[in-house]
Amino acid sequence: MSNSTKAQDLFFDNYLDASCRLNELEEFRQYVGNYLGEEERYLRDEAHVDLEIGFLPLFAETFPPILHSSLIISTVILLEMEVKGYAEALRRVRNLNLGYNDLSGSLIERFRKYVTVIGGIQVPVKKFHWADIVAVFEIRNALVHNGGMLPAFPKANVIRSFESRHGTPICTQDRMKITAETSKTALDVASSFIDAIYEAVDATPERREMRQASME
Repeated sequence: MSNSTKAQDLFFDNYLDASCRLNELEEFRQYVGNYLGEEERYLRDEAHVDLEIGFLPLFAETFPPILHSSLIISTVILLEMEVKGYAEALRRVRNLNLGYNDLSGSLIERFRKYVTVIGGIQVPVKKFHWADIVAVFEIRNALVHNGGMLPAFPKANVIRSFESRHGTPICTQDRMKITAETSKTALDVASSFIDAIYEAVDATPERREMRQASME
């Protein structure tokens, strides 16, 4: 087996792993949506009038954002793992002495520089925008480190720009509101990002088939 084939197999295996994990997160997101719908219906139609019915407004206001925030945080954890795995695979395939952690900047800034400048790979941006993946990370950071509050968050403008493009999260002057649409959009952005970086190295199933066909 040639070194080129081994490299393609390495990236392809990584891509399959990332795709499976993203699919699992999407399945969980749908499960969360169904669960929340069932609980809201129960509280609205079947709850005990005196003991439980007053809980509906509190449930609707507080619990869904918590679950959808956890999905966004999980999505970013997955992306962090995939970025590190991709960068390491690239280092091995290209025999690079420099690692992406040797560069400065945020994780995504380092990754972009490492892939496009050091690795010489052009990531297609037809369906993917670097600004969106940066914003997903900043939404996660605002949730984890600032409780979703925006006035004192240094990258609030990044989140507000994301809202202007996607309509979510809902940003007021003081905070951002996480909804089902926010977690769905974050997963969509993550999926487009994964597809783009692996398409760049011909490691998606479609690219793999095209490459194999050209060799026949």
